[in-house]
Amino acid sequence: PILYKETTEAKGAASKTKTQEPARILARRASLSFAELLTESGLRASITLPAKIDGNVNTSSSHTCNGDISEGARAAVADWTLQLKFWGKSCFDEEAFSFLLDDIGYTRPREGLFDDLLEDVAYADPNFDVSLRSISVDNLRLMYASEPYLIPDQAVFNNGEALMSFVETLFRKADVTGDNVLDYDEVTQILRRLYGAEPTQTVVDEAFKALDLNGDGQVDFEEFKSFMLKANVNDVSVSALSSDFNEAIMSPSYSTDLEFVYELEKYCKAHRGVNHHLLENLASEAFGKKKTADLLLRFLSAYSKFNSNFISHINALLETMDNLDHIEVLRKNLEEEMGQYSEMTLVEGEKMGIKRESIEGIPHRQLFVELVELLETKLARSYSKFIPDYICEKLKHAVEESTKHGKLGLLAILYFGSELIVPQMYSYILDGLRLSMGLTNDEAKFFLLHIDMDNDHADALREIIVANCRTKAERLVLVKCTRLLLDARVSFYDSVLKYGSEMSEPVFGVNAANHRCFSDIASRSNVLEMCSDYIKGATVLDIGCGDGHISRELLHRGATKTVGIDVSSAMIEAASEHPEKMRTEYYVVGDVAQLKLELLNTTNQTNLMPGAGFDMGVFDVTIASFLFNCMSITEMNQCVGDVYSLTKPGGYFIFIVPHPAFNSGRGRDSRNYFADRDLLLEQQIEDELKTNTYSKTLQDYTDAVITNGFEIVKLEEVRTTPTATNLIVKLRKSSDASSSSNNANTLNMLPKKLTWSKAAMKHPHNAFVVKIPFEVKKELYVAALNAYEEGISVDKLDAAGYFPVNSFVALRAFSVSVRNRLLHETGLVLLKGLDLDTFSTLDTTDDPDQVAACSKLVYYIICSHIGTVDGSARGKLFDVKNKHIDAMDGKNDNVLFSVSDCEATWHTDGASKDKVYDCVGLLCINQSGVGGKSKITNACNAFDSVDHILPKFMMHELTRPIPRDILENGKGRGNDNVGTQLSRTKSILRLRISYNSYPIYVTKKGRIRFRYMRHWIETAHEKVRWRLPTMLRIAMDVLDDTLTEGCCFHERLERGDILICNNSCVAHGRDAFQDVPGQPSRHLVRAWMQCQGVDLYEASKR
Repeated sequence: PILYKETTEAKGAASKTKTQEPARILARRASLSFAELLTESGLRASITLPAKIDGNVNTSSSHTCNGDISEGARAAVADWTLQLKFWGKSCFDEEAFSFLLDDIGYTRPREGLFDDLLEDVAYADPNFDVSLRSISVDNLRLMYASEPYLIPDQAVFNNGEALMSFVETLFRKADVTGDNVLDYDEVTQILRRLYGAEPTQTVVDEAFKALDLNGDGQVDFEEFKSFMLKANVNDVSVSALSSDFNEAIMSPSYSTDLEFVYELEKYCKAHRGVNHHLLENLASEAFGKKKTADLLLRFLSAYSKFNSNFISHINALLETMDNLDHIEVLRKNLEEEMGQYSEMTLVEGEKMGIKRESIEGIPHRQLFVELVELLETKLARSYSKFIPDYICEKLKHAVEESTKHGKLGLLAILYFGSELIVPQMYSYILDGLRLSMGLTNDEAKFFLLHIDMDNDHADALREIIVANCRTKAERLVLVKCTRLLLDARVSFYDSVLKYGSEMSEPVFGVNAANHRCFSDIASRSNVLEMCSDYIKGATVLDIGCGDGHISRELLHRGATKTVGIDVSSAMIEAASEHPEKMRTEYYVVGDVAQLKLELLNTTNQTNLMPGAGFDMGVFDVTIASFLFNCMSITEMNQCVGDVYSLTKPGGYFIFIVPHPAFNSGRGRDSRNYFADRDLLLEQQIEDELKTNTYSKTLQDYTDAVITNGFEIVKLEEVRTTPTATNLIVKLRKSSDASSSSNNANTLNMLPKKLTWSKAAMKHPHNAFVVKIPFEVKKELYVAALNAYEEGISVDKLDAAGYFPVNSFVALRAFSVSVRNRLLHETGLVLLKGLDLDTFSTLDTTDDPDQVAACSKLVYYIICSHIGTVDGSARGKLFDVKNKHIDAMDGKNDNVLFSVSDCEATWHTDGASKDKVYDCVGLLCINQSGVGGKSKITNACNAFDSVDHILPKFMMHELTRPIPRDILENGKGRGNDNVGTQLSRTKSILRLRISYNSYPIYVTKKGRIRFRYMRHWIETAHEKVRWRLPTMLRIAMDVLDDTLTEGCCFHERLERGDILICNNSCVAHGRDAFQDVPGQPSRHLVRAWMQCQGVDLYEASKR
């Protein structure tokens, strides 16, 4: 069934000319159908479509077509022109085509290939005269402007805009009541439109059940969109705290307990919750004596509302303890907190001028109260009764949330949130009190005692932490609570500064009719000019967008799509209701200090595809006009970090702020330049404009952008009025940007290119086979049998957390060497030596279920030490068994080769644009009776060979975005229920496939990613109703032959073998096979692993 049928006129036209030019008419019908999809989505008038869709082909002007094709296609045209010169030709005729095939050593049958190429050109140009049997350069440009080439490369398709818009249109048309939810009758209407017939009640029941994900009896847009898109969304790592914290540390498979604690301590000490600029300014008396003293009193008065529960937390933690040594540590801490000190401590205090009687027997809480009262007396003022609730709100919330986690949360509060960091934080406060108020050591005894004793307490508490972080689950809780507590401290410091400035929010005096806001009238043109070279075809993010003026202007200048976000609902309403608002112009209300989260939560409103873009970057250009002056330094840093994450490699970020060296049209007093940091200051810009903004130094801006990874391209100072100067900053995200070493994932990090020498290929068993050491096997056998006997399966197993400490000492060291081979040396490892018969029952009768279960446990433990096992798509492990389904049969949609017995040609694993895997492993439990040999070849060697063989315009076929088929569910027929059929109806599937486009090869500076399976490329073109381009077919023929020529391993895996391949550098395949009646059926087990983040962590340890 299809959603939209051709018009009667189109059908008639097709029938009249069918016998004359079948290929071109088929192409025209496909294009017409695709155009109708776009029209229905509301995008038809908003994007650049191939000339073929428009139906207005102009072959007289090469310039017209050249502007519509991609940069890669333009390079291909240039190379094609050069090749024609080499062959002495002005056009590409059959003789030139023969020259090409001879030059590349093409050995496959050639009959009909040139005719197919002529039809490719006719596909793009209905005016093309096939009888001339000659292709001009202009014809070639038009071919590159046809759907198979242009659409996968266009932003509206590769960022999911077309798909998202179409799904939204389906929903809105069915929602006849306009209540933003679909009831039973409205779902029936959608089915009627999708299937072109009246659905049965059974079909409607099944579809409604599938769509109603939360079971509330109705289908909202979020449910509908999620189900129809089936997007591969990569989880936001709960442990990706900052650029200083590697999530690999979360797994005890890769790090010891002490290493984890050390990394979390390092994260804490580098956090802004310990090194906030407020603390630094207080310590240096940067505000001047009076202002510093006043801020200190405000700070401590607010802090007293938070730190009064320390003793209750120790007592609560004591109730959870059973280790006597740990109990003793906490009791000693509690005694000192109550003023019970050792004689040595009292003597040391006296040496520093602290009277014994002033501290002995006096609880620390009382010492703190006395200190605040002393400051109140000295300054003749008190803030204790006037502290706003918002100052401590997040601190209290963080403590409340942490205590919900019991012992682990309390440990995070006491150690990472207090004892570890308090000495450093209190040292800042002590320095400030001494400088601004001249406090003596006896007067400041509270801080002196804590600076000294909390260092000792931290050393003692560390042992308790180490004993309670042995599983990944425990570490996740400690990390979560620590982050929450430290971020809350940052909020506390920011709020104290806000309170100290005696202003509440930044405000603006605005003449909206003239768009006069903060010198905008003069600086907008500078901002637009600075980004003018990058706007055509760009997807743009406008943060702090206001009424959308800049977004609209950028769309007029050639941007494909803009997304604006602003905290003001009134501004967003004005932008959304503007009479000139375009179809691909989106606006949402949101807090830009949480930019990425806000955009993830509003994808329904912005038609941002919740997929790869949020990992690799979705925007080409980001604009922020007078935003950061309205944010604190902390908020700005968070926002810049999110902008970096959302920007594509090679993309730009341009922002404008009031020049930090000027204020209110006069030169800044150098004495206040640093002291004013993060304070709200009033700025007057001409008579009609006034604003309160957060003051920052130039270094605050440069630190924020450099720390988060941006390159500074240009700084421009713009005098907008005689009294006002603005600063415009252009930043670039490196085109080589991958994720930081600490939150790396395979999507945004190209693996190292690994080639094989002739010696390695000649002696593969010496190059790739690794025998598992005896000590490693011993650890694995014991662990697997124990887990099996206790009823623990792989799905229930946390390999690192379930087993006792030091269960895998030998395996950990061995896994490092295997991972190094996979990522840095050969990219291929064949592990041998596992004896699966070890898991047979003792009565000499094999129990195949026990053998399989224990074998899987061993396999999973090995894989989870080599990398992180990715179970997001098909589960942790996937049984590769024959389900007697022919994957090559076109009638069987959505069938994996791993459940079929037919041949699997050269491929890598994973067909989704939004999900890739570092390594793929296969464990052999049972061989096949006949056939089923595995074959291995090096895709990096193949790239070097084909790059040398093929001219550049042919290599373009292997490096441009190419659509791939959509695979889901994965355990056989994926479309055997109404729910799945709904998301795979032809109209929706065509747009899903057009989004799911990516190159076969991506290479850059010694790095490479190879993603290939020819079958899924061919079926994708069939389902989208595109001809498979002849040049692509030839390029894949050459690639397949080169991969086959380089095959150096073609054998059946033996029982117990584990084959692991680098999924970006190595291609694998499998012969067809048959199981023999009376013998065990072929049974392999597959695992997908992410290894690069783990490898980076290991490198950082070295």
